[in-house]
Amino acid sequence: MKPNPLLLLVFSSFLSALAEEQPDRIPAGYSVRAIETPKDVFLGVGGMAFSPDGYLCVCTREGEVWKRSLADGTWSLFADGLHEALGIWIDPKNGETYVIHRPEITKLSDTDGDGRADLYETFNADWGVTDNYHEYAFGLVRDRKGNFYGTLNTSLSWPGWARSEKWNVGRVWTKGYEDKEGKMGRATKYRGWGFQVTPAGEFVPFASGMRSPAGIGINRDDELFFTDNQGDWEASSSLHHIVQGRFHGHPSSLMDHPDYEGKDLNEIPIEEYDDLRKRPAVWIPHGELANSPGEPTFDYTRGKFGPFEGQMFIGDQSRSNIMRVSLDKVDGEYQGVIFDFINRLQTGCIRQVFAPDGSMWVGQTGRGWGSAGGKEFGIQQVVWDGRTMPFAMHDLKLTEKGFRIVFTKPVERKLAADPNNYALERWGYLYHPKYGSPKTEVMREKPGKVRVSDDGLTVELETTLQTDRVYKFSLDPIRAEDGSTMSDARAWYTLNRLKV
Repeated sequence: MKPNPLLLLVFSSFLSALAEEQPDRIPAGYSVRAIETPKDVFLGVGGMAFSPDGYLCVCTREGEVWKRSLADGTWSLFADGLHEALGIWIDPKNGETYVIHRPEITKLSDTDGDGRADLYETFNADWGVTDNYHEYAFGLVRDRKGNFYGTLNTSLSWPGWARSEKWNVGRVWTKGYEDKEGKMGRATKYRGWGFQVTPAGEFVPFASGMRSPAGIGINRDDELFFTDNQGDWEASSSLHHIVQGRFHGHPSSLMDHPDYEGKDLNEIPIEEYDDLRKRPAVWIPHGELANSPGEPTFDYTRGKFGPFEGQMFIGDQSRSNIMRVSLDKVDGEYQGVIFDFINRLQTGCIRQVFAPDGSMWVGQTGRGWGSAGGKEFGIQQVVWDGRTMPFAMHDLKLTEKGFRIVFTKPVERKLAADPNNYALERWGYLYHPKYGSPKTEVMREKPGKVRVSDDGLTVELETTLQTDRVYKFSLDPIRAEDGSTMSDARAWYTLNRLKV
């Protein structure tokens, strides 16, 4: 049969469209598709959750809540009139819906069953908010006891950037630094705090020292994590484990801490803040891996999303990528490794949620600072084909003498046994009020010894170990036994504590 030129053209165009949609780097077996958003609606995603009756619910920076039917893909407006909604939580049993926006947590109810929320109830509004653009409120997660958790941005307080003196409260630059170094402050109460709200609606200040904590996540053990963005007092973007009562490094929030009442925070030496702060569990190198990380989300899909069950995924608003994290508990504290999972989606990625079918839905916004990919907003779905095992570093853990790398497939033994095929780099960061930190004391080396396991799935490296360092691993020459390559052969491990 003679080919139909028109059909060939259509098929070719279809393949081209699919190719254009795929990121620069993505593991084998995974694909990405764009989800059509409501027509003529600016859908800057602030939060996403699936409802028990079969909808994807999206709250937006524009103050709306939209619902998308999983059955037929149609959209409907559920609520509006909110103030930059950046988190949503839906009860998986009864569908009760809570949204966090700048001034409060609001419970939304559809009492007459017409598909639109007609009852807006304040659940808690005990933090402060002004007209300062930087005073975002992020969330929303809930533990098994029914407590909600969220995080609050600091205020942009330095007049040189804010163009006003009215928010110039609570900036901390401390002795030995110029006052312009402290950019963020506390123009109203509880800025820079993580908080708990009990089932009875009581506000509990939970942890301090946050700067721009744009995402909060919770695991099955009710352990809490948040990401922070590089800036003053924040050397690079980072992932933190939240423990009640702990301080995470940005001093402005201590204005609301009872132990610091009446104290001049600029008279406290930087060494005291350094001793007080809880180190990030994972540093996320600025400009190299992420600039504006969002929500940490755990994969509990039971293998529906591939071989990374129990690991964490984080999107980035600037670089439009998705990262993967595996945590390592050492001496009772979390540290761990981060990988670049998918690179360059259509716009900034700040929220991820796993659907009932195991696919990952990525909520996106590019408004404000600009994002790789070019679009201003969107939703994309990441799907694993259920068959293909990608070749990747599945995990990387600290040992007493170095590191253990676990692969998803057996490595080609000769390549993996050669120390010259591993490039290691380590560095530290400065803790100071200046905006970000350069890498300090950078060291580059090869591992001293390499041991490959009999099954080819594990490689142990011996190298110099040093605390308060980020270790970067580059394994470009390494191949799998079947010849496949990694979509990204890099890993970054944060070493805070040594194995004892």
